[in-house]
Amino acid sequence: YKKAMLQTYNAQVESMNFAGDALKRINNWCDKQTNGMIPSIIDQLNPNAIAVIMNAIYFNGTWDKKFDKNDTKKEPFKGYTRDIKRVDMMHQNAKFDFVEQEDFSAINLPYGNGTYNMTVILPHNGKSTTEIMEKLNAEKLSELNNKMEKCIVDLKLPRFSTSTETQLNKPISNLGAPSMFISSQADFSKISDTPMFISSMLQKAKIEVSEEGTKAAAVTAGVMMMSALPSEQPRRVEFHADHPFVYLITESHTGAIFFIGQYTGDNL
Repeated sequence: YKKAMLQTYNAQVESMNFAGDALKRINNWCDKQTNGMIPSIIDQLNPNAIAVIMNAIYFNGTWDKKFDKNDTKKEPFKGYTRDIKRVDMMHQNAKFDFVEQEDFSAINLPYGNGTYNMTVILPHNGKSTTEIMEKLNAEKLSELNNKMEKCIVDLKLPRFSTSTETQLNKPISNLGAPSMFISSQADFSKISDTPMFISSMLQKAKIEVSEEGTKAAAVTAGVMMMSALPSEQPRRVEFHADHPFVYLITESHTGAIFFIGQYTGDNL
């Protein structure tokens, strides 16, 4: 198993004493793999735990068209409450891929050489991010990108930093893999002869969006227990993200989603 993990995934397998400094070493790994964005993933280890399976992703992309910090100003942001927040709103006028739909407008902001993009989906007034997300899937996202056209966009986007912590037991079960969390049904025989199941799965994620670009990181830990075409004359449009919006960081050629979330006006 250790050899297969190294050869196939370049993943490290290590034996350690969970009663010793294992917690510190696990969190140090988390801190290192995310360049300090997520300094820890587990607060304490269950004394009955026999394994912790972890993965991490770190993204650091510079905008193809950076925002000028001198153009960033405090502006109102209408959240889901009655209070109007004041956020650091970045601003620029430039050509971007843009599309207007019935319920929302969307824009693609490329990083570097265009291998990665941030897609920002801004619901129209009266629509919520939840309504938009319920209608989105891989096919519709692909259609969305195909419908985009080059426009000169008067773009406003908040500078923000936000983090989340999510228990994944229920979401992973709903995606079709509930048995791994049930001691009598889990099958990890390819890992060990000892019957095991995953007692809890946790994910922490953080994203920082600034004038320079975007930094994002996520760490997932599973604690295992023993069982029992462009226009020649681009349109001029506005895209002012001054109310809750959805964002996705994707790989351009495959459409693979690396990060997805929503911004509601609340920073760290």
